[in-house]
Amino acid sequence: MLHLVGLGLNTGDIPESSLKLCKKCDTYVDNYTSLVSDEYQEWLKKELGKDLHMIGRSSLEEEVGMLLEKAKSGDIAVLVAGDPLIATTHKIIFIEAKKKNVAIAVHHAASILSTLIGESGLDFYRFGSPCTIASWSQDYKPVSFYETIQRNVQGNLHTVVFLDYDNQKRSSMSITEAVRIMFEAEKHYKKWLVYDDMKVVVLHRMAFGDQKKLFLTIKEAAHLDLSPGPSALVYPAKITDIEKEVMQSMY
Repeated sequence: MLHLVGLGLNTGDIPESSLKLCKKCDTYVDNYTSLVSDEYQEWLKKELGKDLHMIGRSSLEEEVGMLLEKAKSGDIAVLVAGDPLIATTHKIIFIEAKKKNVAIAVHHAASILSTLIGESGLDFYRFGSPCTIASWSQDYKPVSFYETIQRNVQGNLHTVVFLDYDNQKRSSMSITEAVRIMFEAEKHYKKWLVYDDMKVVVLHRMAFGDQKKLFLTIKEAAHLDLSPGPSALVYPAKITDIEKEVMQSMY
């Protein structure tokens, strides 16, 4: 059987029931879609009493069949930062398991999405679809995230903006790079959604001991110098009076 196991957001966040399960499984750690810190990996090794198999992009996306084949004859656990099924990669694994008649179970944990919304201080019910700012290369410069923000703004809904994760650097895209791409997207669409004085929420290293929450202009965000780690933005719609009061108490 294949188990997709959520690790939560920080060392030791894995539920006790999932930890017990993993002791009985051949255990793999997803080292591609998000960050599982060295500290968390060492903690897991100690708690489980065994070494962990680290798997990257090829095993997760191109060699799913290998994992599924092993799961036909034994219990396999794939440990995922945050909550399983948030990333498309894990949904694909779920689909492939069903196609091949391999038993699969999902074991949930704290999600970065709900954490970002909660920590922002904004009303959960006023969030629209999230989007991701992808890293640019010479031949790949996507800006379609802007369309999601635009749709949400038209409905007076806030937007969680994820930043692309760089597995090599073990960090998400920097806030300064994200802001640069947002301004480039504005040049393309020209809908006046990104301008110097607009305010955004910066959420950096949530659930870590050194987390930072900032509510500042995008021009100010462009000059932030933050440590490596997971970061995200929230593009707010019109903020209500109660949301302002909550944010004032939290920041």
